[in-house]
Amino acid sequence: MSTDTTDVEDLYTHERDLLVAELADLSQTQWQTPSLCQGWSVRDLCSHLLMPYELSTARFLGGIVRARMSFDRLADRWITQDQRSGPDIAAALAQTTAAGFAVPGAGPLAPLAHLAIHSEDVRRPLVLPGAVAAPSAVLVLDDVTSGKHSIGAEKLNGLRFVATDADWSLGAGPEVCGTASTLLSALNGRGPSAAALTGAGAETFRARLA
Repeated sequence: MSTDTTDVEDLYTHERDLLVAELADLSQTQWQTPSLCQGWSVRDLCSHLLMPYELSTARFLGGIVRARMSFDRLADRWITQDQRSGPDIAAALAQTTAAGFAVPGAGPLAPLAHLAIHSEDVRRPLVLPGAVAAPSAVLVLDDVTSGKHSIGAEKLNGLRFVATDADWSLGAGPEVCGTASTLLSALNGRGPSAAALTGAGAETFRARLA
């Protein structure tokens, strides 16, 4: 599937606007709900979404050195230092564009992947009605299962992953079925998303995640 810059920008804009619209109705309690990223609330997770847009390359490089080369430690420091309210963070997120994604070495799909994966980290614990659109999810699924990222063959081998709402599948073997957005979230290690998968291979996949 094409990774043309215009395609990514258009898909990013759609996903951003959908998520921001859902965030607009959150209560203070919902902003403090644990996200699917362990240790982070929904507010924290949305603050993290802004990190690639508000942290300059120079500050990123300096910060990663101070964090002893740990991206997770750097990300934790970012959200701890960000004192904005949830609504203020949502307003800032509404101004982001794919072109503004400023992570050194990031590929063309990085802004869409960052938003799509973490959108599900927000929606699922809050049971929000939205979902990553199938075209966005499929594009990111192709990328994250290409072997360039952290989804290893040990999670994939011997199983056939099938999107129920898009023309996307991967592998051979007992089927693991779900919407494209659910598969994207589950393949990135989110247990609650994996719990929603069906098919003869779903339990095997969940055991691998565990």
